[in-house]
Amino acid sequence: MKNKISIGIWMCLLWLIIGNCVDEFDAHLSDNNKSLLVVEGNIVSDSTVVFSLSRSFSLNVEGLPPDYNLVNAEVSVVGSDGSCFNGVALGQGKYQVVIGTLSKDIGYSLKIVYDGDTYTSEPQQPIVTEGIDNVSFEQPESYGDIHIKIATHSQEAAYYMWTYEEDWEVRAEYSTVWFYDPLTGNVILYSKPPYALGWCHASSPETLVGTTGSSIGNRLENKRLYSIAASDHRVSCYYSSLIQQRKLSKGEYEYYQEKVKLNEGMGGLFTPQPSELPTNIVCSDPDKQVIGYVGVNMNVATHRLYISNKDIQYDNQLNCRIMEGEEVLKYTDDELYAMGFRLAFWSSFGREFCYWVPKECADVRELGATLEKPSFWPDEIN
Repeated sequence: MKNKISIGIWMCLLWLIIGNCVDEFDAHLSDNNKSLLVVEGNIVSDSTVVFSLSRSFSLNVEGLPPDYNLVNAEVSVVGSDGSCFNGVALGQGKYQVVIGTLSKDIGYSLKIVYDGDTYTSEPQQPIVTEGIDNVSFEQPESYGDIHIKIATHSQEAAYYMWTYEEDWEVRAEYSTVWFYDPLTGNVILYSKPPYALGWCHASSPETLVGTTGSSIGNRLENKRLYSIAASDHRVSCYYSSLIQQRKLSKGEYEYYQEKVKLNEGMGGLFTPQPSELPTNIVCSDPDKQVIGYVGVNMNVATHRLYISNKDIQYDNQLNCRIMEGEEVLKYTDDELYAMGFRLAFWSSFGREFCYWVPKECADVRELGATLEKPSFWPDEIN
């Protein structure tokens, strides 16, 4: 079953994602359509999943309304055999559901009880996702972009979504053991550099979908997923990407295709051209519509890629100019600290013999890193 939602409604959801990109826009939404339930998340066997619930709103509203994700509901995953996995509220419209082993012959749905209505996704039997054949990278040009590519295949035409989790190691340009404490005005000496090594994490910011239907032998070879600039600090040392592949139904694929098109074509969205977005979620009140599409999967295929800076040409554009000598004497230590400098070398012979560098060159925390090493991180890459 598919309900159709006008493009004006979907633009409200995009507003939640991209923020205030125009000064003013009148979506001409009817009163009934100004606040629709937005559902994000999928059902996966033997996993802990999080469903996000929020409300759409008029594009006349500036910024994010403070209550757009304050959705108090009852969330569960139910099977046609009577099985049920209840969700737990995490706050801000997020609900965690621990899902057990699903049966390939049973249809499963997401059930949401909210504001006196019941929302239910179309029952689907779990889809099995094939494994990923390979994930690779290439840098075709000297100091050019680094392309992350995937290879996968299926027995018949198939639809896929890919997401990725990034982790990367960062090292300070200056591994200093001295730290100036602005609260006490003292210089602390550590036995080893405390903030010279760290790790960052990020999740894929985009929706990536594809199909094997147009390829020879239902095989995708070296499909580019995303790229990283050679000057990006993610590849300054060691980089890792966990690629996740999930097989989609045709309906879910069409939903994400429309979502991708809307994201890529934002420049042309503000013309009153009609469009439709599919959904497999229905409300007990037939006059109420929903934004979202819930997939059901038996598994998600994964493949982890590692890249060492030894295998690429990294274009280091970090400016780590040293402030020393007479230049240091122009300022107090507190002023240097407030200006964004950190102590790289301390000398008892006088302040003019001390070195100060930009904070991001001496403290990896200034680059968004934490000091805790990921459990899967190898001792050496390559």
